[in-house]
Amino acid sequence: MTNDLDRIVTAIAPDPGPGTVPGARDLMNEIMDTEPAPLLTPVRRRSRSLRIALPAIALLAATVTVLSWTSGLPGFNPEPVAALDIEQKDGYYLVQVKDIHADPENYEAQLEAVGLDISLRVIPATPGLVGMVLPTDGGPVVDQIKTIDRPGSCDKAGGCPIGIKIPVGFTGSASISLGREARPGEEYQSITSISALGEPLHCVPHLNKTVAEVRALLKERGISIQEFTVADPRRTDPLDGEVISSVPDSWYVTGGSLLMPGKATIDVFSSPMPSDQVENVREATGCPTL
Repeated sequence: MTNDLDRIVTAIAPDPGPGTVPGARDLMNEIMDTEPAPLLTPVRRRSRSLRIALPAIALLAATVTVLSWTSGLPGFNPEPVAALDIEQKDGYYLVQVKDIHADPENYEAQLEAVGLDISLRVIPATPGLVGMVLPTDGGPVVDQIKTIDRPGSCDKAGGCPIGIKIPVGFTGSASISLGREARPGEEYQSITSISALGEPLHCVPHLNKTVAEVRALLKERGISIQEFTVADPRRTDPLDGEVISSVPDSWYVTGGSLLMPGKATIDVFSSPMPSDQVENVREATGCPTL
């Protein structure tokens, strides 16, 4: 049986390359001596919230292929693949996601096995939030959970974590959301402004431009406008604006975000937004113009 299985694997398995998990674990260990960055405070915009999530590591294609071909062979009982990589070091659990599409119960079972009452959800996120982690529940105890950031430059709005760091003996409970790339047609559950770092119109002048002008900018980036939110930018109430399917091309764009891959919702009004508000957005995003 072993020889038969070896022949099957040799015939169908692609070159798996150098692998990812051990290297990622080494990188995590290498930067453990640096002070971990605190998790960011969520920024809420209408009914959608800015979320920060953990970078995920995909399983090797060869593993998937071999299991699909050999799982039905007599006597073949592969060990279940862990959804998380959990390592204990210097009084902390270092946690990294290995399977971004695993059932949440799989994550929780592994965390429970080391005594952690933590709920993980991996959700589709806009480009600037892919690979970010944000606590969604847990109160003050969640401050004990830290991110382990990748060294070097980062093109994400909330940093570039490669894992999370949880104290051994952590007795609180928490819920954490992790951002991943969305599948085609899948709505984002973790979003931020279309002007934010990593998003399609970051540092691209678009505020107070007409709908026709912004539609052209988005089209160049493979994005169409699915809906418009009509709201006076001068308003002080927290209520959402009216969502409609079309507006005059001459109206002014005051913001927006992505809904799903290739689809955007754009904030508009019949008059331009005040210049001081444009300046506030420009400063917040670190852009010379918007």
